[in-house]
Amino acid sequence: MSTDVDKLWDLQQVVSQLSDREEQLNIKPDSFAAVDREFQNANEEMQELEQSLEQISKERRSVDGELQDQQELLKKYQGQLMQVKNQQQYAAAWKEIDSTRKHVKELEDSVLKSMAEADAVQKQLDERRGGFDDLKARYDAAHAEWQSSLGELRSEIEQLRKKQEQIESGLPSNLLREFRRVARQRHGVAIVETTGDTCTGCRTRIRPALAQQLKRGEFVTCEGCSRILYLERSAS
Repeated sequence: MSTDVDKLWDLQQVVSQLSDREEQLNIKPDSFAAVDREFQNANEEMQELEQSLEQISKERRSVDGELQDQQELLKKYQGQLMQVKNQQQYAAAWKEIDSTRKHVKELEDSVLKSMAEADAVQKQLDERRGGFDDLKARYDAAHAEWQSSLGELRSEIEQLRKKQEQIESGLPSNLLREFRRVARQRHGVAIVETTGDTCTGCRTRIRPALAQQLKRGEFVTCEGCSRILYLERSAS
């Protein structure tokens, strides 16, 4: 007769298999992994180039604004030059004009430099985009082939999930809660077999009294690792 501990053991086998199969779903085959890396790298490179363009454009707008202000200021100083009344004012006005002209020239040079940088980055981006459609087509084909190959694995996962639900529905809620609690603490392994008088989970020796309980199919936990202990008993 199957005991609750036997059911917990069966549940552990199913949960472990399910975890293994679900992990396999995310393992990329070499045939796809290579094109996936190439695709992701290309995407990241294009994003970096686009961000670089945006930063250059942002800085360019800032310089353009300052350049416009300085050009207006230069016009103002040049207009004031016609209104000076003595040599001292004339010299001061020319000093302001000269300083502003130098600043305007620096800003104009900065604009030209940013335009050249933007052109160079745009050229790189256009080159990357030029070959991206072919790369995406190869990526999509490889991804579709990989996903198609997973059909049998997904079917097995679905069957295991149904089996898990079936076993859990036949267990007392308190035992199921305990199983899940221990599993969370012990990396998904809540119940382990015993070998002789030893817990295979942590190698702790099992006291004789607990060993007798195990033989009767009772619920026993390891005094070392707190996992549920399981002893396979003969059908008789």
